[in-house]
Formats: sequence, structure tokens, C-alpha cells
Amino acid sequence: MQDRPRRSADATRLKRPAIDLRAGPLAGPLDAEPPARASSRHKIWEIQGGLQCSIVGTCLSQEDLIAIGRKAGVRPREGARSYEVHSYFVQQVGRDGKIARTVQKMLDQRHAGIIRRVQAVREEAELIRLWEEEFDGGRVAGAYWAFMSGVHVPSSLGTRIFGDVHMLSHVLGRVTHQNASRASELQARLDDLEAKLLRQAERHRQIVLERDAARVQLSEGAVVAVPLMSVVPAVSERRRDQPPARRERALAVARERARAAERMIGDLQQQLERLRWQQRMRAASGAPACPGAEACEETVQTSIARRILYVGGRSGAIDNLRRVAARMGAELMHHDGGEEHALVRIDGMIEGCDAVVCPIDCVSHSACLRAKVLCRKFDKPFVPLRSAGATSFERAVQSLTTRAG
Repeated sequence: MQDRPRRSADATRLKRPAIDLRAGPLAGPLDAEPPARASSRHKIWEIQGGLQCSIVGTCLSQEDLIAIGRKAGVRPREGARSYEVHSYFVQQVGRDGKIARTVQKMLDQRHAGIIRRVQAVREEAELIRLWEEEFDGGRVAGAYWAFMSGVHVPSSLGTRIFGDVHMLSHVLGRVTHQNASRASELQARLDDLEAKLLRQAERHRQIVLERDAARVQLSEGAVVAVPLMSVVPAVSERRRDQPPARRERALAVARERARAAERMIGDLQQQLERLRWQQRMRAASGAPACPGAEACEETVQTSIARRILYVGGRSGAIDNLRRVAARMGAELMHHDGGEEHALVRIDGMIEGCDAVVCPIDCVSHSACLRAKVLCRKFDKPFVPLRSAGATSFERAVQSLTTRAG
């Protein structure tokens, strides 16, 4: 008998035209408050202590609120801020009406599992244990709704749960600001590294051009008189009569310093890629940065060959070898030795790498011989391995580190 007048009141509200709240953040109907009914759980409008604000903020996202408003015929006012939308819904769920009932239904359906678990537990110690388990596991939204709406949950436990969630909001806010600050610092470092990389690339280009010019002049029997910026000492007019052996030594120094410039550019490129990857991962996860991450990244510096070509081997083990190379600061390229890849591809791959590694127990003779001849031609290290295992490969990379150093 009590339900019949309530259905009549609901029908009257449905026929009533929506009220446009132009002065407020949302436009829509303000529902009347029917009398509450007894239940094993509190309805959201029956919860005392003004907890509707924390429930809406913890258990519902901005997208959820917009969807609920759409079902209830409520639309946000143009330019309404997130806080205004939140405040409007907090006001609406504090009274029995269409919006409050839609919120109640959404929360009950979304968190039905944890609601059943909370309803099944009656001992306060077990309720505390269940809350701590859910809180530590990061499942705060469902557990908060289940405990706050449970009639049998002691008020002392409810006060503790509210305090935990309240402090969590402060922690999340602080972490968000720290992440924003860290992202700004990373962006500044990226800009600096990109500018430095451009300067180094231009300097390296000039070094290579001047080194090639010096090599041409030496091959033609001319005297080197090309200034090699600050890398190779300028050959002045007074030193035109220097012996050929001295000119050769100067050219050797120029070549070595050009290689050092190439290695420096490789280091800077890897640092830049690591920073970009870190920024993308932090932006995707929203997790706070590790305090020691910057120190760890800056200490992982090595003079290893940056690109290593692995000819042959077992195709199933290549991913593991790539991880070994990456851990030691190198990039691994792979050619299967002619099984699926054409042998002629080895020529171009060797030109673009710094060293070649070849397991002699798992590669064709022709591919291994071709790689060895090309390494001799391009003056690049060729390291034959006794086996195709990861241990042999790691030792080979370590030997390349020793050579590079």
C-alpha cells in the first residue's frame, strides 16, 4: 500500500516538463524526495553525514556522471566545470529521485561482487580485514560503496574507511602534481638533448667533410691545409714542408676523433630515446617517477659497439639475444644466414653496423665467409662464436666493450 502513492508521484514527475537551470552548472529536473524504505543496505540518499560527496567523487568518473545525466534528461550547462557538475550530482543523490536511483542502480550493478562479500561478513574484525585487502589491492571504489551502503557496518569502521579514502585523495593529488612537474622537467631535458644532438651532428658532418677533403689531397700528393675545426690542428702555411709520415699521423688522429664523435652522437641518441620512452610510459601509466630512476639512467654509460649484426643462429633465441644486447647498451640486428633472408642483404647490414657476431655451429659457410670478408673490407670487428647460446653471445659483447674502450 505504501508503494502505490509512490508510483503515482513518480508518474506525476515523469509527466512534469524539465526545468532549465540556466544559472546552475546543469539543466534538468530537480526531483522530489519520497519517503525512505527499510532495507538491508542504505540507499545513497539515506546515507547520513554528507558522505554523498565522497561517494560520487570516489566511485563515479566524469564520464559516468555525463552518462547518468543523459539518461535522466539532464545536460551540462555550456562551459560548466568538473567541480560544478560534481556538485550538482552530489546535491541530486542526497534526495530520492530519478538521478539518485540511476546512480544507485549503476553502483549496485558495477560492484555487485564486493557488495555480496561485504553483506556476507558480520564480524567487525572480518570486515576490517576485507576492507584492508580491497584497499591495498587498489579496488577502492567498489569497496567504498559496499561498506558505506551496508547497514551492518559499524559506525567506527565507517569513520575509519572515510578517513582512508579522504587521505588517499590528498596523496593522489600530490602525486599528480609531482608527475606534472616531472613531465615538465623531462620535456626540458628532451629539448636540450635535441638541440645538443643537432649541434653534434652538424659538427660531425663538418669533421667528415674536412677529413675526406684531407684524404683526397693526400692521395693526390698535395699538402694538407684544411682546418679541421677544433678536432684536427690547423695546418698553417709554415708547415707545408712537413714529411709525409707526419701528415699520415695527422690524418690518423682525424679519423680516430671522427669515430669518437660518431660514438658520442650514438650515446646522445640512445639517451634521447630512453627519455622519450620513459615519458611515454609515465604518461600512459600515471605512476610516480622512481626517485632513483634518473641516477640509474645516467650511470648506464658504455663504450660498446652500438649496433651489432648477428648472422645465423636459432630464430627462436633472437628475442632473448636482443634483450641481452639491450641490457648492455647495444642494438641487435639479425640476418638468418640465408634461410629466408637473401645473402646480398648482408652487405648493406654490415655497412650500417659497428660489429658482426657469427655462431659457427649454426650458420651456413657461405654466409659466415661473406660476413668475414665484408668486415675486413669495412674495417669492422668480426667475432666468431663457438655456439649460438646466450652465454657465448654475452661474452662476445663484453669483448667488444673491451675493444671499444
